Amino acid sequence: MFNQLTSSIPPLCRGNRGLLQGWLEKQPVVSLAFCIPAILVGCGMYGFTLGLWQGWEMASYVAIKLPLVIFATLLVNGLINGMLAMVLGSGISIRQSLQFLLAGFALMSIILASLSPITFFMALQAPEPHEPGAQQWHSTILLSHTFLIAYAGIIAHRSLLGHLRNFATSRLLGTRTFFAWLAGNLFVGAQISWIMRPFFGSPGLQVQFLRDHPMEGSFYETVWRSFLLLSGF
Repeated sequence: MFNQLTSSIPPLCRGNRGLLQGWLEKQPVVSLAFCIPAILVGCGMYGFTLGLWQGWEMASYVAIKLPLVIFATLLVNGLINGMLAMVLGSGISIRQSLQFLLAGFALMSIILASLSPITFFMALQAPEPHEPGAQQWHSTILLSHTFLIAYAGIIAHRSLLGHLRNFATSRLLGTRTFFAWLAGNLFVGAQISWIMRPFFGSPGLQVQFLRDHPMEGSFYETVWRSFLLLSGF
């Protein structure tokens, strides 16, 4: 089983069309057996480095929470993407859209796992949360991790574009479906991550698994404030 899992990583990273086509034509359990462990391990590794700035407790929390964010996004967007695919006339079913999305998140998790050594040493070199400059560092890591996760998501989804064009009724409809999925996944994933915060913790706030008022504010408002802080406006 382990050899089967590891042997699927190189063709998935290369965007091998035969791999995804085989997953779509076989029983869903075949893709689940690879994609779920990949998400758990890849996002767990990256999540650990994400929370390490606030200590081992936060790192452990985030190693659990980041895969949960991915699965929550999969549940919400899997149905939305399936309906979008049908509305756009792509001919892609809800089951196929779920498997496309699951494969995309598995590849995203592999990319994040490969970036985790970089983010691990970023956390080790950061100032302590109580030291001067901690607030600026908080804004820096917020924007840095936002960029890295968005980058991994876009690259992972880009590998699915050719598959979508092949499965759709036309290349144009496949392209339209791809961009609708990409926009929805980025938007929903970002807001779900905000609801399930903290991921690296704000200076002066205690370490928690979830905030007491998770629905207050928004992810985009916080990113904008961080940008303004670092830019000096």
